Amino acid sequence: MSILRTFTVIACISLLPFAPALAFIDTDAISDSLSTIEKELSGDKTGLNSLLSELEAAAENSGASDQYLKITIENSATTMWDVPKTAWFYSSVLALTELGIASGYKDSAGNLTGSYGPENNVTHAEAIKISLGSAGGMDDASCGTPSHPKASGHWAADYIACAEQRNFGFTSSQGLNDAASRAEVLHYVLKAFGITAPDGTPPFADSVSHKYKNDIAYAYALEIISGDKDANGNEKGIFRPNDPVNRAEVAKIVKLAIELL
Repeated sequence: MSILRTFTVIACISLLPFAPALAFIDTDAISDSLSTIEKELSGDKTGLNSLLSELEAAAENSGASDQYLKITIENSATTMWDVPKTAWFYSSVLALTELGIASGYKDSAGNLTGSYGPENNVTHAEAIKISLGSAGGMDDASCGTPSHPKASGHWAADYIACAEQRNFGFTSSQGLNDAASRAEVLHYVLKAFGITAPDGTPPFADSVSHKYKNDIAYAYALEIISGDKDANGNEKGIFRPNDPVNRAEVAKIVKLAIELL
């Protein structure tokens, strides 16, 4: 199978999530775009960027991109194709990007990829960065060198150092790239705002004896969080504090924290 044919198959699979926006692109246009990728393999570095630019331009011309979140970060504009305006998390992600707290994923060269990853679990490193950013915790000078054994050379090293300085409770046994739990993220957010939650009892059966029960009770009282609900919208009395939390849910928590804290 030729390189171009191989990339044709891969591209068709990879572009399935873009189907609503790509119906207007004809076969010749896709073929031409894939040709630029093949050139990239021979040392022409314009290939992938050209393809992304073409897709973006085609979507703009069709008006399809208007259905998704558009952001501009450091003079670089992109459309977040996984954040449709009809999504429940749209306003939360919009707020975070406008405030410069989140920008979505970037490639190895630092270019925006057009993806926020709303369904992806948030890592400890990401949660700490977002928490500090939401409270303006990185506007001051560097917090020094982090003590965490895995922080050296990590993109979040400065954030980890500041989290340690502010007693986030992030320990050396926790992996920077491991998924953070719902309770841990909530704790990070409150600590970023300088809040030590008072003693409290959350209204969730699975959280009354949790390490971060005070944070859960405090955030619930402020309506930053709510428990799981049944099909009728009634609360089920559980919070699942140790379950992972995705990036869409974190965006909502942080947006509410900014508004209420």
